[in-house]
Amino acid sequence: MHNFIIFRNNLHLIGMFFLLTTCVGAPQDNKKPEDFVSPVEKYGKIRVAEVDGRRRLCAENGEPIQLKGMSSMGLQWEDWILTEEAFDALAYDWRCDVVRLAMYVTEGGYKDDPFGMLAKVEKGIKLASDRGLYVIVDWHVLTPGDPNASDYYNAGKILSQYSKIKKDHPEYGGSELFFAYLSQKYGYFPNILWETANEPNTLSTNWSESLLPYHKKVLNAIRLYDKDGLGDNIVICGTGVWSQEVDAPIGNEVTDPKGQVMYTVHFYAGTHGQWLMDRVEKALDGGLAVFCTEWGMSDADGGRNGKVYTTESENWLDFFDANGVSWCNWSLARSAHSSSAFKPNATSFPRDSDQDGVPNWRISDLSTSGIYVREKMREK
Repeated sequence: MHNFIIFRNNLHLIGMFFLLTTCVGAPQDNKKPEDFVSPVEKYGKIRVAEVDGRRRLCAENGEPIQLKGMSSMGLQWEDWILTEEAFDALAYDWRCDVVRLAMYVTEGGYKDDPFGMLAKVEKGIKLASDRGLYVIVDWHVLTPGDPNASDYYNAGKILSQYSKIKKDHPEYGGSELFFAYLSQKYGYFPNILWETANEPNTLSTNWSESLLPYHKKVLNAIRLYDKDGLGDNIVICGTGVWSQEVDAPIGNEVTDPKGQVMYTVHFYAGTHGQWLMDRVEKALDGGLAVFCTEWGMSDADGGRNGKVYTTESENWLDFFDANGVSWCNWSLARSAHSSSAFKPNATSFPRDSDQDGVPNWRISDLSTSGIYVREKMREK
């Protein structure tokens, strides 16, 4: 048994080396700067571990880390970001650690076009992985707000890619099929995190009866179908009231034999203040690992009024820095909404406009939010 364990661990290390040298962190072009070391090269397969009495996101060597990155807008509307040039700019100019792929299930997304949306998610995984970025695959729940709703349960069941999984597990719903398939195909990648429900928003007091069993069944499907023998990619679980009840799972957590579970908090700087920071602090003190998979510099409506809250955003990011909470900013979108990182006419194909050899969006392409968040990622 001991020799088998050594063999399995060595096999995993060989697989890691293969990914780092042939896929993750090694795009086949000459656009990356000489000083660029990809996040996956720096941190390896990230883990949740206890550090100084708190559950933290850690590098493969056990050191606590903080990832800073961007979330896409709904890929059914904003798939323009899925280009080689855009991901070059995010990796090499913005120095982004992680990209979140927001796959809306409803709102004209996966439920209506499962084949097309799955293809976009897989394209995003490849674009991020080729550059050594971490990538969060987000089952984006919004309307209806209950992830157990029939709209979600039935979504994507027609896909032929799932036929074997459906035969073996006829009880699986949409999210279980989706994540089982992707985990089977990409679970050996060291850079993938699974977000099982974006913003449950009709279950404000029902963590134990509704959200907990939902997340558990999806996690079980992920662990069952991960092929590398480890089955331990991080699973991020959305919390109630648009992922603001981040402290609700204290003492009633999603059980995972691998211990690789985190919980989401989302904030918008014009709407959410100290009271939500207090909940995050309570969650951290209560033994939960927290990842902010979505935040914006606007009001919670995404910034339809055009307001940007820089001071409040700074307070939040200082708080996250002090507590080691990783984050993704909302969003990689082109619109007049103040949460969008780009102006409506920004290019899909950033070029080397400042002659430093690195593709970049011009400052004139970026919104106030885009300029601010890019600098926050670059300053580290």
